[in-house]
Amino acid sequence: MRDARSAVVGCALLHLAVAGCGSGGGDSSSGTVAAMAPVPPPTATTVDYPRSVVLGLTAVQDVAYASAVGAVPASVTVPSASTLLRAGANAVVAEHVEGTLAGLRVVCASGNGQTTNVVTGINAGVLAKSAAVLLDNGWTATDATAAWTAATSRGGGWVGWENCGVKPEGSPSPSSRLTPCPDGGYGEDVYDGNPGTTYNIVTRSVAATVVVAMLSDAGYASVEDPARPLRLRLRAYRDGSGNTIFVETGDPVTGAQGFVAPYFWTSH
Repeated sequence: MRDARSAVVGCALLHLAVAGCGSGGGDSSSGTVAAMAPVPPPTATTVDYPRSVVLGLTAVQDVAYASAVGAVPASVTVPSASTLLRAGANAVVAEHVEGTLAGLRVVCASGNGQTTNVVTGINAGVLAKSAAVLLDNGWTATDATAAWTAATSRGGGWVGWENCGVKPEGSPSPSSRLTPCPDGGYGEDVYDGNPGTTYNIVTRSVAATVVVAMLSDAGYASVEDPARPLRLRLRAYRDGSGNTIFVETGDPVTGAQGFVAPYFWTSH
């Protein structure tokens, strides 16, 4: 192929022969350039998540999610104020999407961190707190007790994404790994920091009786940290493809910082 200089030379020679490169024989209108239509600015894509779980509210919420556009961050618009979200539009600090699970998104807002789950005094400098698990109409609540019973015999673990994995030590990563036990309880490795950087694992062992209470409507009154009492509830949701997730909420009892954490099954 000729390079750009060859094309210029060829055009110049053709100009000498026909008195105008591309002029159509010298038509005086040949130099006119048509005005280009203005390019409209990009607009945010808005998706409705009518079955969302929002920190601090027991009823499902209809949450409208607007994608980021340029320097404008993503946002969620909610009808009711909650622990980390005000009524109306709220900027999203960070988010996590499971590539294999459609219609689900975890969004985080600014919050005072220094903790994950019920474990206090870890993840110093956490930049965000999980504010809501967004679920569309493809997800419905399912019998949590039956789902937990199935999980105890399924094998594998459940990866949690509280805080959207946002910590100063590195890129987003899971916040914990929960493993159901055959007796109905579970063990959970809570991550302090990010793998490969400043990293520590705090292991929790939760009895079956506690899980039974978490699965109930009333939930379980946790006083693992007396200065931060929480009402823990464990719920299950299922999509049309047969995928199940668990969502744990820790609602503040006396104004302390709570949490909402989705758990996704993994075979390893």
